[in-house]
Amino acid sequence: MKVLDKFLDEENFKKLHKIMLDQKFPWYFNDSKSEEKDNDYQFVHIFFYEEKILSPYWNYIVPILNHLNVEKILRIKANLTTKTDINRKSEMHVDVNVPTSKTAVYYLNTNNGGTLFQNGKKINSEANKIIIFDSHQKHCGIHCTDKNIRLVINFNYLEKK
Repeated sequence: MKVLDKFLDEENFKKLHKIMLDQKFPWYFNDSKSEEKDNDYQFVHIFFYEEKILSPYWNYIVPILNHLNVEKILRIKANLTTKTDINRKSEMHVDVNVPTSKTAVYYLNTNNGGTLFQNGKKINSEANKIIIFDSHQKHCGIHCTDKNIRLVINFNYLEKK
């Protein structure tokens, strides 16, 4: 697992942060987070799925892709979860079941939520941080209690050899 702080330069981070928090940015309600009927919800924005760019905001995430060692993109999805009274966790899951794939979680805001791994390791949500790990590692998001939202972008991809 790699944890990289200050992943993007300040200019690209500010552009991405500003557009994704703009009131006109399209978020879509999803009534589950990790499994069908998991009794949780979030808002999502799909940038890339099934070998297609699906977002008009694609260019804002290209600087992240330029810093990852990507051979093939599998999926790119932003997740927005809202504040809760307790640091509730989603279900442990893997994003994709593709052998040798990587997952990168990019944090857009700082809050007291995070990402928890099955082995007990917790990564705190800190703006402009990214974690990169093997996609077979089970993990879950932890809701925040100190900010209105927790905002991440998940990248699932195959790495260049």
